[in-house]
Amino acid sequence: MSMPVPSRPSGYRLGSGDAPVQIEVFIDLECPFSKKAWPTVLAVANHYESESVAITAHPIVLCDHRQSWDLTKAVVAIAGDDPQRAWQFMSHLYQHQPNYVQDAFDHKTRQDLWRLVSELAAKFDPAWETSDLAQQISDEEGSVASRAKASVRYAISRGVWSTPTIFINGSPVPELESSSTISDWQAVIDPML
Repeated sequence: MSMPVPSRPSGYRLGSGDAPVQIEVFIDLECPFSKKAWPTVLAVANHYESESVAITAHPIVLCDHRQSWDLTKAVVAIAGDDPQRAWQFMSHLYQHQPNYVQDAFDHKTRQDLWRLVSELAAKFDPAWETSDLAQQISDEEGSVASRAKASVRYAISRGVWSTPTIFINGSPVPELESSSTISDWQAVIDPML
């Protein structure tokens, strides 16, 4: 069975699609290593805010992170087509990660997760209609789920099996990982500029 062609590219890009340096960061919202890397990823995005560097965050779902799928759908629902909003909401979710990791959810249900995500969305944007969000993230066939699946399928096609995984200009960069500093990133990126 072939995978459907997504209606838009995967992920949320900050910067120009024409930038000569294209960075892709595959993250899982429940992954502690993705959370550890996220502040540096944000610093890299801020440092290289120009026409020369673009950075795309691809929220994906690792098999052992059962809450991550609904969190990824929440990002899609809340961000829509706004990459800046997606990055802001992913940052918000990482700040609250202890509330939804596996240990916190050992004896909780999916409905408990939907309530938690709705509460986190309301803290992020008090104007957001939380009942609508719960409906969107519970729908496995709708447009939100379809768009979330696109990032997961894209990650599979790229051979991504752990997070964070970083590609620059289409090539994996294994030396950049969760413990990398902005200086480590600069050592890779600066010679390309």
